[in-house]
Amino acid sequence: MKRGGLTLSWMEINRRIRNCKRLETPQERLSCLMRLYQETADGMVAYALAEELESQGKFEQALKYYEEAERRFPLPRYKLLAEDARVRVKMKIQERKAPYAKEEMEVEPQINLDKLNPETTLFVVACSQTKVWDENSCVPLYVPARLAYKGNIFRNFLKWAERIKLEEKGFKWIILSAKYGYIEPWHPISNYDVTFNDKQTGPISDETLYSQVMYQKRWGNKRLKDFKTIICFGSQVYLKKVHNSFRDTQAQIIDGLKAKILE
Repeated sequence: MKRGGLTLSWMEINRRIRNCKRLETPQERLSCLMRLYQETADGMVAYALAEELESQGKFEQALKYYEEAERRFPLPRYKLLAEDARVRVKMKIQERKAPYAKEEMEVEPQINLDKLNPETTLFVVACSQTKVWDENSCVPLYVPARLAYKGNIFRNFLKWAERIKLEEKGFKWIILSAKYGYIEPWHPISNYDVTFNDKQTGPISDETLYSQVMYQKRWGNKRLKDFKTIICFGSQVYLKKVHNSFRDTQAQIIDGLKAKILE
């Protein structure tokens, strides 16, 4: 890219993107990336700008710049990255516009975050049989898990988590899937019909769930077994799966819907 007769290298553009992302306030980061994009019209800058807009909840603007990034990226793998982000944000926009059922809005977890340590507390929410493919046949083959599940408990948990700004307060949450086991919210999944209630559907085994807890690392270098308080949202079947897979961690397991410690 050219600036004042000079050519900005790929390395220089990425360095300046990193500098923008290091700024302290969201507005400073956004202004810095916007200036850089106006200067370079580069696809990677458009993508970084879209990420910042998405993190600030400005989904319509983020969609515009993801589309720009997809158009400007020269390589197929980067175009695919932008396409996935574009689909994700479109679904967020649809979710924001879609009203929740009255009975779902009345269900409110009785969890006091002020008494919990974000570093040692993990929220686990059960997957659901109802998925986005049941509502829209035009959805892509793979969708981030947090956008895929549409059951009442899952949708209500998301609504509650967004209202109280769970993630912004530093808390981690994870999904327990009968097919995949413990997966992070942005983990891509495809449509499936697997349930813990029917072994013939091939649900993930208790041994595999236990191994995921004890040995797999998430969020950089953190294992699930490192968490001391596990707050679960799901049916009794899922609560038992969580309790069993964390059995050797000495973690306190709490039923999130009843705010009750499991023995």
